[in-house]
Amino acid sequence: MEQAKAELVAAGPTGEGVPLDDRYRIRSVRTADEAAVLGMFAQSSPGDIRARCLGAIKNFPSEAAARLSRCDGGQEIALVAEKSRSDGAAEIVGLVHLVDFPDEPGLAEFDIMVRSDVQGQGVGHRLMKAILSRARARGLGALVGYVSGENGAMLAIAGELGFRFERLAAGVVKITSHL
Repeated sequence: MEQAKAELVAAGPTGEGVPLDDRYRIRSVRTADEAAVLGMFAQSSPGDIRARCLGAIKNFPSEAAARLSRCDGGQEIALVAEKSRSDGAAEIVGLVHLVDFPDEPGLAEFDIMVRSDVQGQGVGHRLMKAILSRARARGLGALVGYVSGENGAMLAIAGELGFRFERLAAGVVKITSHL
């Protein structure tokens, strides 16, 4: 029953403070999260970081941590998944980011990353459900993302959530959710 309750809350419009289970919750990113986001990247494998940015950004972790912790809220949203530690503190183990296309109203692009050591625990799936809920609440018509064709876990999540797939050059798959 508690699991079903957490799933229902995760589908809510804000995603704020959403408990994933006893260990995780989803919330909006804060400016004070920059170091914690950088820490999440530092604890992720180089392969996961390459997959996250498709190898396109040279100094990705520090640039992304700074940018994501300062989302303007008007045209972009970033949500984080926190894991409770035994000492009562929390650490960021995943994040999802949505940014509106300024020239295409109703369309936004997302990106997501889950720390390497917590992959396979449902964090990515729940972050995706939360960002889809936020996108719907904003009145968006579609959400797109670009995924490495080798990222089977993300492609599986996208398939479960009803995304459509389009194979592009260089092994990249464009995934689209029509909201």
